[in-house]
Amino acid sequence: MEQFHWHVMPNMSERAQPRVKTVKFGDGYEQRHQDGINSDLRTYEVTLKVPRDESHYIDDFLAKHKGIKAFLWREPNRHRLITVKCSVWSSTIENTVTTISASFEEVIA
Repeated sequence: MEQFHWHVMPNMSERAQPRVKTVKFGDGYEQRHQDGINSDLRTYEVTLKVPRDESHYIDDFLAKHKGIKAFLWREPNRHRLITVKCSVWSSTIENTVTTISASFEEVIA
């Protein structure tokens, strides 16, 4: 499995939304439990700022994985290597730099 080795900017956002199954009973009572063993996968909104002539390497890497193939990425806050996929990214091209915004979704396999 390939690894995404470019460094993201420190102002990334991390979103957690654990999957929960809920059964509602009468009088407001409800029972909750986690939905599966990997119910707390995260999503990261990352930004990279790279020289304009190097941005195509990142775009090529993400395009090669087509939003379905997973790759390894070192999550900068906890410094752990996780498996993610990227289904959506965009580029803003300026004179000498390109800013790439991407959404990395943690996956299992």
